[in-house]
Amino acid sequence: MARTILSPQRCSEMVPLNIGHVILFCEGPTEKHYFDYFAEILNSKKYNDLRVVTESAEGNAQQVLNYAHDYMADDDNQLKYGRYAQYLVFDCDAPPTIQRVIQNAKEYELLVSNHFFETWLLMHFEDLEPTIKLGKKKTFEQLSNHLTSPYEKANKGIIREILQNGNIEKAIDNAKKLERFYMDANLKIDSDIKKMNPYSSVYRFVEVLLFEISTMNS
Repeated sequence: MARTILSPQRCSEMVPLNIGHVILFCEGPTEKHYFDYFAEILNSKKYNDLRVVTESAEGNAQQVLNYAHDYMADDDNQLKYGRYAQYLVFDCDAPPTIQRVIQNAKEYELLVSNHFFETWLLMHFEDLEPTIKLGKKKTFEQLSNHLTSPYEKANKGIIREILQNGNIEKAIDNAKKLERFYMDANLKIDSDIKKMNPYSSVYRFVEVLLFEISTMNS
């Protein structure tokens, strides 16, 4: 658990809160494996329930949104999860109408990465610069440089290696720095996501997860 706790100084700067009940709809198994790692720790506390639901590995942002709508429209699911905080986790590389997808998903909390979730994973090892755009091949190559074997999507072992050997606080700080850069340039995900590469808002929820884990035994 040592890699999934915040430094005491950072904890002291955050407002105490309880993550409560959360359901995440993920684009694919890579994202699911990542959040399952935290769920296994957090769900040992009876008053927490972090549930991760995954769409197909071939899904995209629109399919994740559609899946979440259909899932929550089911009477049984609505009865069970209607009061849960609902998150969507997806990449911004597809579909071409990604901007419209984001605009149509306002009822959910969005954890998006541009271009890919791997952009967020790479931040666990490197500071990314807003002026250097990264495509899929380059992102995977750079991520592989930090691993014991080439990066593969949907590999649970690799996700655990990233979380255990990478620096999550470093990733959070880098994501915040990028977000500040785009904000200063008056860019927002509601209207300008295609101009925001690299970018990830995953840090917002991950920081809360780490805080909750860090204070579990306090």
